[in-house]
Amino acid sequence: MIDLHTHTNHSDGTDSVEELLKNAEKKNIEILSITDHDSVGAYFELEKNPNLRKLYNGKIIVGSELKTFYDKKSIEILAYGIDYKKIRIHQYDALNMQIEILEKYKKIAKELGLKYDESEMYIDRENPSKQWASFTFGTEILKHQENREIIKEIGEFDPSSFFRIHQSNENSIFYYDESYASIDINETISRIHDAGGLAFLAHGFVYPFKDKVKTIEEILSTTQIDGMECYYPLFSEQERKIAIELCEKYNKYMSGGTDYHAKNKPDIILGSGKNNNVKIEYEIIKKWAEKINLI
Repeated sequence: MIDLHTHTNHSDGTDSVEELLKNAEKKNIEILSITDHDSVGAYFELEKNPNLRKLYNGKIIVGSELKTFYDKKSIEILAYGIDYKKIRIHQYDALNMQIEILEKYKKIAKELGLKYDESEMYIDRENPSKQWASFTFGTEILKHQENREIIKEIGEFDPSSFFRIHQSNENSIFYYDESYASIDINETISRIHDAGGLAFLAHGFVYPFKDKVKTIEEILSTTQIDGMECYYPLFSEQERKIAIELCEKYNKYMSGGTDYHAKNKPDIILGSGKNNNVKIEYEIIKKWAEKINLI
């Protein structure tokens, strides 16, 4: 069993590095990658405290999930096998940007007649459940029963998918263009390669592209990306099949993971995804895993 897409409290997961490693050991995960958003803090923590590494007997691929954009749309790239001391992670004012987004959402909520508790509408970068405006907003709005009818008119409002369904969707009233705070996909891939790593498109079918297959093909065929995440809990069987076929067509590597966030995505289980719908064997990543350093 392999899981190459997990998060700790170094970004928006709720598990500490220690808790994640203990969980991975308990589930007999053979290869793990901690891929915190725009962070390699977990690896500096492992370096600082060598005893933590002893909690897990499997192998670890150094990783991170980097925010970028393609065609002005916010996406993520998974970086694997990077030198965590050399990777140049794009620095931006995440705190003020999330505050700005949340203020916009509060204004829209008032216009729509959505009820919320003002004392719960804040951003705290040290609190995994309050780091992101989309998650904070979605969670609070759903608490109030009187919002149900308005939510039905808006559509899907789950906190864990609000970012994809609304914030990244140009057709949503909650759309917010984050591209000004990111570097583009080509620069992101270049930085990953400079740090000795491989770049993979993360969960390609969850982005609100008008034509998902066409856009994914464009990314695979026009950039220097190395591969794509083909095994993911929110993919349908058809999407998984298409992802695999596209990797074969464009001679790209495959990867997979659960996108485990612990309490922030309680229906996603480490190593097995949602209702055991993710099973990743070593053969899937063998072609590239043998070319990078594992710790």
